Amino acid sequence: GTVRLRHLHSGVQLMIELGARVWAASLAPGGSTLLMISTNGEGSLWCAETGVPLCTLRERILSCGFSGDGLRFVGASDDFLARIWCAETGECLRSLEGHLDDVKAADFSPDGALVVTASSDGTARIFEVETGKCLRTLSGHTDVVLAASFSPDGHSVLTASLDGTARLWRAATGELLHRLAGHSKAVDRASFAPGGAKVLTTAFDGTARLWDVQSGECLLTLRGEDGLVKCATLSPDGAKLLLATGSESPRLLSAETGECLLTLVGHSDWVRDASFSPDGMLLTTASFDGTARIWNTLTGECLQVLTGHCGAVVAADIGFC
Repeated sequence: GTVRLRHLHSGVQLMIELGARVWAASLAPGGSTLLMISTNGEGSLWCAETGVPLCTLRERILSCGFSGDGLRFVGASDDFLARIWCAETGECLRSLEGHLDDVKAADFSPDGALVVTASSDGTARIFEVETGKCLRTLSGHTDVVLAASFSPDGHSVLTASLDGTARLWRAATGELLHRLAGHSKAVDRASFAPGGAKVLTTAFDGTARLWDVQSGECLLTLRGEDGLVKCATLSPDGAKLLLATGSESPRLLSAETGECLLTLVGHSDWVRDASFSPDGMLLTTASFDGTARIWNTLTGECLQVLTGHCGAVVAADIGFC
């Protein structure tokens, strides 16, 4: 039920206790505000510098994405809605209506003018932020859509589904550009590489795949140990890929060839999540062993072990404020 923030250079740590199990947490760009979401769908805003609670959201929220300027955030909910809130006051500015089932994820376009949502109704939708109007419905998946996001230039949308595919769509028209098929089970995560030329997917079939955005072709397939892929993420320059599998030691791979560059040894249980620093020089990992670790991506050296949690650490992020 806690989130811990640690200053990399000073080692000063701030612990914020929610009083309930934490489902998700997200820092606003700039790092001044923290959004915490409990497992019962309650959201609250906190000052990330002092740990002082700012406000509690009146509406349900299950996932969150901040706008690039940090002034607003969008959240998905199991009441068939996504909502846009003011990041300063916690006021709900807009409800995005149209889905016929739970909304699983929501994300802003790079310019903050649009929001894309993913739903259990098998569709993704693109909404206009200022009016809340649904501009386009992206139909074609045959099962729950778990994730949806915009490309770095905002021209394309990427979706991932329980139907075993990811799909690329033209944001301006809703036209299907590519059906990324190759996984044999549900695709649980999909993300654009920095620059937007490639897409990274992970699936319940125990593989991660890199795809070419222009052609839709699979460029690289990476298989996890023991048939598991817990996490996969690309470095900011797109050259390296962190793959966490059924082992307690995640690997840094070449995103071009799949060659193992470094094995990160130190955790005593599975790694659930990982994140690169903005400059790509550092990497943080979150593990079921109750710790997070910070690594040097050039040498594989563990620079810091972040302790204090009394249970599994399921998410970790690193940034410069």
